[in-house]
Amino acid sequence: MDIGKAFVDAWNSYTKNFVILILAAIVSSILGFLIAPMVGFQMMFVKAKRGEGVSFNEVFSPFRRFGSLLLGAIWIAILLGLAFLPGAVCFYFNWNLIGGLFVFAAILIDVYFAVCWLFALLLIYDKGLSINAGLKTSREIVTKNNWWLHFLLIVLAGIVSGLGNILWGVGAILTMPLGVGAIASAYAEEAKLGL
Repeated sequence: MDIGKAFVDAWNSYTKNFVILILAAIVSSILGFLIAPMVGFQMMFVKAKRGEGVSFNEVFSPFRRFGSLLLGAIWIAILLGLAFLPGAVCFYFNWNLIGGLFVFAAILIDVYFAVCWLFALLLIYDKGLSINAGLKTSREIVTKNNWWLHFLLIVLAGIVSGLGNILWGVGAILTMPLGVGAIASAYAEEAKLGL
């Protein structure tokens, strides 16, 4: 995976479709808790990378798979949350040192799987995969193409997305699309290569 190329592709898509992507960023930020608009926003970058037309309606297109996307997001949250269960049990019985070790291990486990499942929701929508197939395929793509580079991509996308907060949060609407677009562009490139 080429992180620089992901950001360059995101920038190119962003500058060519600036107004549409800004409007989509606002809508997906407001309705992002529904999962589908955020996936639609990412798909706008994927389609731009593929040379397809980008339209504002793409933000709402994933509502066709709303159930799968929502259940996929809930399933990911449950799986990541289960890693903290042993620590919670230890803290309940006041075994704080062991509980702390379990929580530390849970954080490491969650970071690993959160990176592995980076593309899961995009795969569920874009390729029509089931939830478990989306999780499995995302993990295979990420591990095949260097897990550490994907971790770094997420960190850099978070930094770029957050830079707009320096301007009292208003600038985030300008920077957030670049971070999201970089991840979506990396997905488009890696999903194209297949497994």
